[in-house]
Amino acid sequence: MATVRRERFTRPKPASAAATTFVLAVVEGPDTGMVVTLDASGPRALLGQSPVCSLRLTDPEVSRRHASLAVTASHLQLIDLGSTNGTTVNGVLIKEASLVGGEAIRVGRTVMQVRREAPRFVELAQSSSFGRVLGESPAMRKLFPVLASLAASDTPVLLEGEAGTGKELVAEELHLAGRRKDAPFVTLDASALPTQELAARLFGAPEQEEPGLLEQARGGVLFINEVGNLPRDIQTRLHDVIAGAGGHDVRIIAGTRRDLDRDVASGRFAEELFFALAAGRVELPPLREREGDVALLARQFWKELATNEAEQALPEDFLPRFEHYPWPGNVRELKSAVVARSALGELGQAYRSEEAKDSGLDFLSAVIEDDLPFPSARERVVKEFERRYVERVLARHGGSVTKAARASGVAHRYFQLIRARLK
Repeated sequence: MATVRRERFTRPKPASAAATTFVLAVVEGPDTGMVVTLDASGPRALLGQSPVCSLRLTDPEVSRRHASLAVTASHLQLIDLGSTNGTTVNGVLIKEASLVGGEAIRVGRTVMQVRREAPRFVELAQSSSFGRVLGESPAMRKLFPVLASLAASDTPVLLEGEAGTGKELVAEELHLAGRRKDAPFVTLDASALPTQELAARLFGAPEQEEPGLLEQARGGVLFINEVGNLPRDIQTRLHDVIAGAGGHDVRIIAGTRRDLDRDVASGRFAEELFFALAAGRVELPPLREREGDVALLARQFWKELATNEAEQALPEDFLPRFEHYPWPGNVRELKSAVVARSALGELGQAYRSEEAKDSGLDFLSAVIEDDLPFPSARERVVKEFERRYVERVLARHGGSVTKAARASGVAHRYFQLIRARLK
């Protein structure tokens, strides 16, 4: 019989994806009768009195930005944004909760019933790219039509995502796919400059020989990375630019890894600027949520580094070593791993996240800098600790679960449960 070889990391590309769906129905309070449907194909939804909230309530006891709601593959994540009167689920005061359906949420005088619906199937783009932005995962293929639509407009854009998810590359491709493609694309990294220099760099100053970045980007695009780092006075001036004041003909694309919902609620970020940017709000998924894309990207990075056609095939041992690695530095760290293997050969096999550490993107730093709620941050750190510990103790004992459990000081069954949870 002939043997058919199928690559372990290659999967067929689905035409559609099931989007987890929840329905929130207001059953008590001033807005009784309001019904809102949320699913995993959309961005986070804000709940509150502010005009930026997609779940806008008139209840005077509800904060302007009271809470956020995000649908994941398995649950509805509810986060209180530091509201004045708090958020309860089934009578329990919460800061963050994962809902599965059937719960009652109370905010102020308003009560909402949560109902889980049958998954809604979302058509996925057949393309595996948007310019140089690559991805075959459902998470990315849901994103490509959104990016194409934004590229065709002049709407300001807010790109949110963890460090290393490719915000600047997406901004560049939006520019190249838009009507301003022949005009300048100018970048400002707000995290790389002292606060006192940001205004001069953006708007220019009399003592400067060259114009400010807004003038340099005239007719084109200005990408502001880490827009959440801008001082409030500059945020106000930037909002005026977006509103058309000052005669600046420039499209603003902003990127951030901060939770701007929380920053607005705390007064750290100007609501009017957020409102202007949120018209084109896009959340870039972390690499750990992009099933199959590690292999796609690794092969592409390796091909770009190859000096001849014979060297274009990625080493067979590269991908299996990272099968359960969470990539805290995301696409940037994956590229560093490929570069390390290409440059160091077999010596590069020891790579885990040294390159990420050199850039301040080691796992713990990445979690802290993402400004996650404490329970989410702790859960991510614990999972990563368990994965590393289990891998190390198993390797030290030749893969024997019995010996590894004994050396770990835990029961054999408990060790197996931890190990199964990591797969």
